Amino acid sequence: MRLRINIALSTLALLVVVGGGRAVAEGRRRTPEFLQRKYQNLNRKFFDNNLPPVRIEWADLTEYNRLGETYRDNDGMFVVLVDKRTNLRDEDLQDTVFHEMCHVATWRKEDDPHGSAFQGCMAGIKRKVLQDASVKAR
Repeated sequence: MRLRINIALSTLALLVVVGGGRAVAEGRRRTPEFLQRKYQNLNRKFFDNNLPPVRIEWADLTEYNRLGETYRDNDGMFVVLVDKRTNLRDEDLQDTVFHEMCHVATWRKEDDPHGSAFQGCMAGIKRKVLQDASVKAR
């Protein structure tokens, strides 16, 4: 009986340590700096640094049922908002940032923000992702 208690306590302690480490990593991933680096890395890797700098921020977009949103501020700078509640997995975050980057890349090129220019941008990213082993494809 005593051995089972020791094993249970050891298991519980291990879960706390592992869970705490995951929480720290998650906390670092949820910073504005992390989002900015994500945008810059994807811009370099998939857009040849041709997209302008943006202000990218975590936001709560659940009221609007959106994963992300892009708009242009009064000063002309693009603002990308990423929903902090729905972009928990790295793959979801990457997809959302790619989607918003295509909005930046195709801004005002046609009336439909999800029209053929946008669809072409997304298809181009998908092709590049499939060729790049360092990026998870979905």
